[in-house]
Amino acid sequence: MKTRTICCKLLTTPAISSVLKETSERFSDACNYVLEVAIREKTHNAIQLHHLCYAEVRKRFGLSANLAVRSIRRVVSCMTKLKGTRKRPKVFKPKSIDYDARIFSYRQADESVSLTTIKGRIRIPMILGEHQRKALIGKSPTCATVINKCGIWYIHIVVDFVAEPFDGDGIMGIDLGINNIATTSTGTMIEGESRQIYKEKRHAIRASLQSKNTKGSKNLLNRLANKESRRIQHENHVISKSIVKEAIRHNCGVIRMERLKHIRSRTKTWNKHRNRMIAGWSFYQLQQFVQYKAEGLGLSVEFIDPSYTSLTCHRCFQLGSRNGERFNCTTCGISHADVNASHVIALGGASVNTPELGVFTPKSPRL
Repeated sequence: MKTRTICCKLLTTPAISSVLKETSERFSDACNYVLEVAIREKTHNAIQLHHLCYAEVRKRFGLSANLAVRSIRRVVSCMTKLKGTRKRPKVFKPKSIDYDARIFSYRQADESVSLTTIKGRIRIPMILGEHQRKALIGKSPTCATVINKCGIWYIHIVVDFVAEPFDGDGIMGIDLGINNIATTSTGTMIEGESRQIYKEKRHAIRASLQSKNTKGSKNLLNRLANKESRRIQHENHVISKSIVKEAIRHNCGVIRMERLKHIRSRTKTWNKHRNRMIAGWSFYQLQQFVQYKAEGLGLSVEFIDPSYTSLTCHRCFQLGSRNGERFNCTTCGISHADVNASHVIALGGASVNTPELGVFTPKSPRL
């Protein structure tokens, strides 16, 4: 059983927006209080924090019993993710509220949700498109997150789904990059030059606004950042959709990509321009979109070790050399570097010593 997150817009009135805003503020304040206790007591154990914080959270912030529990759980989840790193948890901002089945419900008849707030239970209608409506038919979601984006309220509803397995015997490899956003082993290449030009223009505008350091320039910076994020997200949706269609068209039941954990630290160079492009590239988001779209249609998604995928020839598995978009193998000759890498990925990855490198399949990320 897999899960999928459905994003729906809430149809709020000024009164409802005010209640949600106050609830989110108290929820974030409660999370920050629990975080202080967790750091002071040096624990991220859910049971210990519950005993230490539950009563005080309810008394100090006026949250319902289950909202208090959700605030503690959010802090535990955040600290667990950071365990083993030197990073400190960031201060929680009043932008979202976590819900479970006891304080949230969805009603299909009138396409609305019921939420517990500091003012009690309220019912809010949703604005659904055909995609959301189809995904929610017959579902009984058990958890959700209410989010405020630029003054507009959304709800992310988590639902279970089972997809019919796609009967395809082929395997498609995908190489992600900057010059070419995605290159598939089936022959499709999606260029990244237009995105590079767009991001460079945005960087110049941001630098100009940051130098002014006024309240108006800061507000404009936030709006530009949100606009850029929405554009990149839309592009990633379009690209991931075309990739999955490509896999189905070529009867590929498996899509393979590189495991890109710590890609920014691995690819850091002395070239500031390149480092900035890598830091601003949404590789992980694109992989998430490919994964949930593919799995929704019954395809499997696998992640392999990225070691030597760009330096190994997919024909003879010998170590070659790469110069820009040219890959040179002393045995097989010259080929396109991204195309070669996509074939190596499709084969399951390769290295100089172990060309039969196994496939790594991680847990599905929350989307």
